[in-house]
Amino acid sequence: MVELSELDWIVQKSAELLSDKVKDAPLTDHDIELAFDMFARPRLEHLAESLGSEQERRQAHDFIMMKLQERTKQLNAEHWQRQE
Repeated sequence: MVELSELDWIVQKSAELLSDKVKDAPLTDHDIELAFDMFARPRLEHLAESLGSEQERRQAHDFIMMKLQERTKQLNAEHWQRQE
């Protein structure tokens, strides 16, 4: 499987999109999908050869989505729970 540092970098850069968006409104699942599609998906496709099997590709996808969901919850808590 691809090194976790590569996947962590993809998560970090994708989460930057979420960090900008959370200032306008609470983040939703749609925002997560958008960040994934705009940044993570092209990089995963670029890494496809390194990932090898379909199972490894699925694991990388799931890892990134899980991390983006965690970051979304954190960002929403930081920006919106205080203001309600």
